[in-house]
Amino acid sequence: GLYRTGKSSLVNFLLGRQSGFTVGPTVSRCTRGIWMWGKPRRATLQNGDTCWILVLDTEGLGGLEADSSYDLRIFSLATLLCSTLVYNSLGTIDENAITSLSFVAQLTQHIRINKSDGDDFDDGELDAMEFHNFFPTFAWVLRDFALDLVDEHGGSIEPDQYLESALKPQVGFDEQTLERNRIRQMLTAFFTERKCFPLVRPVVDEDKLQEIDTIPYEELRPEFRDTIEEIGDFLYFHHVKPKVVNNVALNGSSFAALCEQYIEAICSGGVPTITSAWEEVMEKECEDASKRAIKVFDDEIDLQVNSNSRKGALEVDMLVDIHARAFKKALQMFESRAGGEQAAHYQETLEMTLLQRLGELQSSNYKKSLNQCALVITEMFKTSIEPKLSDTNDAGYLANDSSPYEELQRDLDMITSQYRGSARV
Repeated sequence: GLYRTGKSSLVNFLLGRQSGFTVGPTVSRCTRGIWMWGKPRRATLQNGDTCWILVLDTEGLGGLEADSSYDLRIFSLATLLCSTLVYNSLGTIDENAITSLSFVAQLTQHIRINKSDGDDFDDGELDAMEFHNFFPTFAWVLRDFALDLVDEHGGSIEPDQYLESALKPQVGFDEQTLERNRIRQMLTAFFTERKCFPLVRPVVDEDKLQEIDTIPYEELRPEFRDTIEEIGDFLYFHHVKPKVVNNVALNGSSFAALCEQYIEAICSGGVPTITSAWEEVMEKECEDASKRAIKVFDDEIDLQVNSNSRKGALEVDMLVDIHARAFKKALQMFESRAGGEQAAHYQETLEMTLLQRLGELQSSNYKKSLNQCALVITEMFKTSIEPKLSDTNDAGYLANDSSPYEELQRDLDMITSQYRGSARV
C-alpha cells in the first residue's frame, strides 16, 4: 500500500506483537524494500498438511524518495512472491483509492508469464490473460474506516459486497473515468479471489496513534481487535494456502531460489518471467533432489551392507532386498523435493543410476565371497592337510605305507564337506 499508511503496524498486529517491523511517527518511510519476519508461523492447510507461513512487509508506495518505476518493481515482486497479497489503504474505496492502484494496470510491463517472442505488446497482452493463474488472493484492508456499510437503498451489506460494488465500472467517458475503469477491470481480471476488511482506528485519541506500538493490545478499541483477529483467522486458518506455480506448491528452498531469479531479473533491468524462472528453479531443485536421494541410498547401503556387523558377503536374496529398501527410501526423498516438468526425466535417470548400483553391489559382494571362500579353504588346508604333507610327521601321509592316497582323499572329502557348510558362495 501507500507509504505512511500503517502497513508495518498492521503486520505487527497480525504477528501478535507490539513491536516487530519498524514503525515511526514521522513522514519518512521506515521500511525499505521487502522485509521478511524471521520466524515463520506454522499452519495447517485445508487437506490437513502442515506448512510454514512467511510474513513479508513491503516499502510503501508513492514516497517522495522513490519513483514510480521503483514502486512498480516492489509491487511486482510482492505479487510474484505471495499467495495472499494484503493491500493497505486509508478510508473508503472511492475514486482516489482506485486511482492509487494505477500500478496494477502497469503490471503487464513488469511481469511476464512466458519468454517474449519479440513482439512485446502482443506478448504482454497474452500474458495478462493468464495472470490470474499465477497471482495471489487480493485482501484489501481499509484503515480508519468509519462509515456504515449500506447499499443505495440503505440496506446492510457485507464488506466483500462493498468491495465488489466499488470495483464495478462507473458511467462516464472522460479520460479520468476511463482510466479508473481500466484499473478496475485489470484488478478484477488479475486478482480473481478478493476479500475486504474495513478496520476502524485502533484508538479514538488521534495523538495516541503516534505511539501505537507502546499501547497494550487489550487497551485498543474492541472493534479494532475483532477485525484484526478476523484478518488473522482469514490469513492463518480459513484461507491459508501455499504459494503455487504451475500447480506445484513451493517449499522453502524453491521459494528462495525463485525469489533470487526474480530479483536477478529486476536488478539487471529486465522483466521477471514466471515460467523461465520456474524452469530454472525446478532444474536446480531436481538436481539437488537427485543428489540427496543418492546420499540417502548410499547411507542405507553403508548401514546395511558395510557395517561392522556385516563385513562378509551376503546371500544374494538378502542383498537384493537391502537394495530394494534403499531404492525406495531414495525415491521417497526425491519425490519430496523435486517438481516441475523435468522431474520425470530426473527420476528416470535416478532410477537407472540406482539400478546400476545393484550390479556394482553384486560384483563387490562376489569379490567378498571369493575372498571369504579362499580364506576358509586355506585355513582348512593348513589345519587338516598341510601338516600331514611333511615327511617328518610320523602321522603324515608318507608314514602310511599301505594307502596314503586314500587317507589324503578322505581328508579332502572332509574339508570339502566342512567348506560347503561354512563358506558363502
